[in-house]
Amino acid sequence: MSLSPIEIQQLADAIAERLSSRATGDVYLDALGAAALLACSVPTIERRTKSGAIPSVKVGRLRRYRRSDLLGLHEKGGADA
Repeated sequence: MSLSPIEIQQLADAIAERLSSRATGDVYLDALGAAALLACSVPTIERRTKSGAIPSVKVGRLRRYRRSDLLGLHEKGGADA
């Protein structure tokens, strides 16, 4: 069985994501999960991330949002505050 370069990168991204969540013990969400948690749209998450209002981490090529950070934002008024 051989993997294409794209499949290898996807596998590496998945492994990096899994390892980072185990190392910190925190749960990481993608933009869709973050939007669902904050009851807003994915474009809002992306816009607020770009402005620095929502903290995120890069895991390989993927951007992830720490659930505990998002819950802190939610308590302060959500992503649109």
